Amino acid sequence: MTKENQTSGDGIKRSKGKFDFVNDPRQWSIATNEASCIKLARLKGKRLVEVIDTEDDILPIVCIFEDITNE
Repeated sequence: MTKENQTSGDGIKRSKGKFDFVNDPRQWSIATNEASCIKLARLKGKRLVEVIDTEDDILPIVCIFEDITNE
């Protein structure tokens, strides 16, 4: 799982550690960096809620999204 959980003023949770691609039910994509996650969220019309740095060599960042709800 993840460790070093942090949430900054932008509402995005940042973590480091392993990610369970098979069993995690959330909407996710992988990317090279956090800026790519932000662009992906915009393109998908989703909200970026978490960025996980797996520290892998290729595509180390996991972007977690959720649907945008108008409350």
